[in-house]
Amino acid sequence: MSKTRKTAGIIIGIVVLVAVAVSLWFVYQANKDVPSEGSKTVTVEVLSERDNYSFKESYKTDLEYLGDLLEEKGLIEFTTSEFGRYINAVQGYKALDEDQSWWNILVNGESAMTGVDEIALNDGGVYTLQLKIGYDM
Repeated sequence: MSKTRKTAGIIIGIVVLVAVAVSLWFVYQANKDVPSEGSKTVTVEVLSERDNYSFKESYKTDLEYLGDLLEEKGLIEFTTSEFGRYINAVQGYKALDEDQSWWNILVNGESAMTGVDEIALNDGGVYTLQLKIGYDM
């Protein structure tokens, strides 16, 4: 195979990869959960079987994303990375490496597919933070 053909193949491969990436970005944007505008009432639940703890409170807010609400209400401790907030503790109940615990977020009973900063708040929504034990799902 000639050097020109190899170069052309590489260029075509790069163009295809860029086209796929751009297409996926547009699909993501089109399917992204959009927050309700204006005032809304949402419910936040916290469940930790390990600590025998449960909490449920409704909040009226104009905020658009769950991470902002949880921070404003002082419900979470977190670290921030380029991916957004990572929840370390909820209401003082910490996720621990020793027992492989971590905070799972459910939106209206379904596990969230995004991080806390991308979970849109919608009127009547129920947002549950559940301490899970074990990294195996």
